[in-house]
Amino acid sequence: MADTPELTAVEAVGLGIRSEEEASRFYGQIARRIKNPLVRGRYEDLSREEVRHRSLLLELYKRMTGEEYAPPTIPGEPEVAEVASPPGETEDLESLLDLAIQREEQAAVFYDRAAGQARDQSGRQALGYLAEMERHHAALLKTELETYRRDQTWYSDFPDMPMMGP
Repeated sequence: MADTPELTAVEAVGLGIRSEEEASRFYGQIARRIKNPLVRGRYEDLSREEVRHRSLLLELYKRMTGEEYAPPTIPGEPEVAEVASPPGETEDLESLLDLAIQREEQAAVFYDRAAGQARDQSGRQALGYLAEMERHHAALLKTELETYRRDQTWYSDFPDMPMMGP
């Protein structure tokens, strides 16, 4: 994220709010492309978790600014913290998983930097927490990608045996 301009803590939180909205949509798009209901559910869960991250950031933004609503998008500023492009209709699932990992890793770096810019302890803690959650997402997605590469039929079939494990 070397191209990302230096942001104030408030700007970083505002950008994070929009980033989490985009991340939720991104995982929802992936979920709709997976036929296996057990695997699809994992991406629906990721989508919901990004909504929870947005809520945490919105509360932090309200505490920092006293404003009730998320900040508006300012013309010319990046729309999201995660700079990878959204999924296209022609991308295969392996490419989408690679992209998701990239996005999560970039989000972790973004939140780490934002935590470093926060002036108050609660802001540093909330942003640090989100950085750790994004790293956790990246690790889960890496495992998912390895699983996909070993057995792509698991993602397209409706197996009789439920998936075991995390």
